[in-house]
Amino acid sequence: MQCLHLDAINARDEVTTVLEHLSSDKVLSLGVINGRNIWKTDLHATLEWLEPIHRALQARLWIAPSCSLLHVPVDLAVEHTLDTEIKSWLSFACQKLGELELLGKALNQGRVAVQAELVANCAAVQRRRTSARVHLDAVQAAVSAIDPLQGNRLSDYAQRAIKQAAWLKLPAYPTTTIGSFPQTSEIRQARNQVRNGQLDAATYQAMMQDEIARCVREQESLGLDVFVHGEPERNDMVEYFGEQLEGYAFSQFGWVQSYGSRCVKPPILFGDISRPAAMTVQWT
Repeated sequence: MQCLHLDAINARDEVTTVLEHLSSDKVLSLGVINGRNIWKTDLHATLEWLEPIHRALQARLWIAPSCSLLHVPVDLAVEHTLDTEIKSWLSFACQKLGELELLGKALNQGRVAVQAELVANCAAVQRRRTSARVHLDAVQAAVSAIDPLQGNRLSDYAQRAIKQAAWLKLPAYPTTTIGSFPQTSEIRQARNQVRNGQLDAATYQAMMQDEIARCVREQESLGLDVFVHGEPERNDMVEYFGEQLEGYAFSQFGWVQSYGSRCVKPPILFGDISRPAAMTVQWT
């Protein structure tokens, strides 16, 4: 028997057409759990949509994630430091498979078979939708007050380029570097000690400043024209800046594939974003 899989998260509007042309000897697999985010599925809304399809296809309907689950962390159960409220809104790979199991049981045995789980899911989804931590009045007011003219320069590039050249006095082809300097074992050890309370913040800051000075001296000795500070104080680039902002949460083991064999632990954006303080001025 042949089977067609369709991503019903991003291509739900195509399902009706597929059903109209699906022959009686074929199985339809629908990706109904989002494999590209870390939020709980609204199981009630998913069942409302799925139940008529299940009545029509019966055993010829399979349900699955919309895509591979390598895009989400493995297991929420191992996260012990996440904010409890935010954790209740989340679903990692293992939990998404559990959601699939619940949907399958509800379709095959009726919603009453998983009534308690559906009630809990509905409550969690609703709490996230109405949470004051997700929708911040101050941020919404600031966004509403944005003037499009704020994005315009006061002078054109030709004028700015003359002033920049006079100020910087760079050669025609200036040399510089792009990206951070290597994160040495000493840097990583110091960061781990700060995290575990074995090193105080002042000592850590002094160590990072010493490393910045070393990076600058290295660029001076090489005769580069434009220096960078080396970024020793930053862990992962995205995570570092997320830690400076309100509206993000951080996992302990939320690693996901970035490219090839490289994995990153990105911050979890759960609500409106605000910047409580300057992020880079002190290190600059």
